[in-house]
Amino acid sequence: MRISEAKECIKELFLNTNSACALISERGVGKTSAFQQCAAELDIGYLGLYAAALEGPDFMGLPDKDREKGITRYLAPQFLPTIQAVHEGLFPSKGLLVLEEINRVPSDTTSVLYPLLLERKINGHSLAPGWKLGVTMNPDTMNYSVNSLDDAMLDRFVAIEVTANLDNYIDYSLMNNPNDDVLAFLQACPDMLLVVKKSADSTALSKSPTPRGWTKVQEILNNCKVSEKLMKELIAGILGPEAAASFYGFIRDRSFKIPSTDKMLNSFNEVRPDLDEVLSKNRLDIMNLVIRKAVISFEFRDMHLVNLNAFVEYLPEELAILFFKLLANKRADDFEKATENLSIFNKVADKIIDIMMV
Repeated sequence: MRISEAKECIKELFLNTNSACALISERGVGKTSAFQQCAAELDIGYLGLYAAALEGPDFMGLPDKDREKGITRYLAPQFLPTIQAVHEGLFPSKGLLVLEEINRVPSDTTSVLYPLLLERKINGHSLAPGWKLGVTMNPDTMNYSVNSLDDAMLDRFVAIEVTANLDNYIDYSLMNNPNDDVLAFLQACPDMLLVVKKSADSTALSKSPTPRGWTKVQEILNNCKVSEKLMKELIAGILGPEAAASFYGFIRDRSFKIPSTDKMLNSFNEVRPDLDEVLSKNRLDIMNLVIRKAVISFEFRDMHLVNLNAFVEYLPEELAILFFKLLANKRADDFEKATENLSIFNKVADKIIDIMMV
């Protein structure tokens, strides 16, 4: 399942059930980010706990004597959004509590978590009604130092296996300070988004690319000013030497310039020669990236709309159709308003409808 699809499921489960959702994927695919984004989109609180760093007694709370009644009670741990904690204002009334990498938790701690995951209670304390549970875990393979969860624990989750998806990753990147070189490379070499290494490889020299790693690369390329030699070493330390060499080889051999989205939306004629060169080389992967950036980036102001119209008029018909298809998918609420300002829409409307009905 894609991250975007997993997010849709998480939100439905939060709104309509008390089920705990488990996201399972290779490292760096975005499990934690998916939960965080869901909380933001639902406008609720978010609390992530690295469960393997805690022990059973941490979850059970501190014992306290009730001498008047002759019993021992347990004080709820500060990090849990219990009914009392929400009442005291320590947490918002609604939220997602996510236990990270639950299959790295020692078995004695796992047993303590059973009632929390099944009944939303632990040692006499209940989670606030507005808080729901989620967990993340890596696959139970030789690549990860994890503990196998038994069927009794697995039954407590709605398990969702998440795979790396380039479209989702590009959409995420375009909203978070993207780097054109990275996204162009991944468009041309989609298999490099995530490379699952062999279980015997565990050193820094055998590192391999992940979506999380590419995000770090984008951040470094956009913000750090070091020599090319040092930059190559930094990127190799994130992606591994083989992926870094492929990335720099792609940049070195590229004989065209990726058009700037900002320039295109403010002065289309200025970037038209760059677009001509990309099209002349039949680099549809790069044109796909340029179109996606335009769809996500344009604003409803005169300058943008005039230049966006010129850009879409310039595109070959099949790419113009792709533009409107992406517009309908990525900005559905803006689709009608945007098409009113784009003259070519009427020319390709029938074909767009045919494609979207399939």
